[in-house]
Amino acid sequence: MTRAPTRRTGQHSLRAWALLFRNQLLGFVREPVAAVFNLAVPFFIVLVQAFAYGGTAVGDQLPGYRVVDVLPVGATVIFVMIIGVFGMGVGLASMAESRTLAGFSLRPGGVPALLSAYGAVLFLLTVVGLAGAVTVLALGWGVRAPARPLLVAPAVVAGAACFLAIGASVAGATGNPRSAQGVASAVFFPLLFLSGAMFPLDAFPPALQVLARALPGYHLHELLAYTWFGSASPPWPSITYLLAGTTVVAGGAVLLFRGREDL
Repeated sequence: MTRAPTRRTGQHSLRAWALLFRNQLLGFVREPVAAVFNLAVPFFIVLVQAFAYGGTAVGDQLPGYRVVDVLPVGATVIFVMIIGVFGMGVGLASMAESRTLAGFSLRPGGVPALLSAYGAVLFLLTVVGLAGAVTVLALGWGVRAPARPLLVAPAVVAGAACFLAIGASVAGATGNPRSAQGVASAVFFPLLFLSGAMFPLDAFPPALQVLARALPGYHLHELLAYTWFGSASPPWPSITYLLAGTTVVAGGAVLLFRGREDL
């Protein structure tokens, strides 16, 4: 006797979530400045690298590969990082400042439904940006396809979850979107430059190499490199790091928001 009401409740919750997702997506469409920033900056970086160094051989580590063939990995790292840290960090801080989060605490589904819908929109932006960049690289430079195409999507999901959690922590630690923008910049650039996506880590001093291997950007780059270049064995330390790191950082974001008096 209870199955039908339960099913109807589940369908209603799904429709409510879909409406939240649509509204969040329409927000980016109506005010595209944030979306353009999140998508245009990584795309521009990748395009400049392709024009400048695209035909250059990578070297002995990846025989037969050109710089342009490794750019999809760097592009994915940049898209995941910038949309996760800035998109979630600044966007969530704006919701907190406008009291949107406080208002949703009284609605069905509450804040988790809002945040999951917003996170799904940001993930969609990541996929759109990455697909656009890879398409341009394929049409303009004949970039190589990934060695393990079926593993690219799970790797992107794992990385996006980690950096969305980092962005949520930035929002929880700051009082408004302006502060979140500054903190996000301070977090983003070291993580990017020490990830291996922009510069080979071998060029850095040993101390910086040790620091880089302790940061999430490096492990995201390692996981994506496995899916694109087909190294011999899965990078289990990086997979474990991203999964555990996402759990810890997401928990920290929850604690930060619970400790705020303005919510």
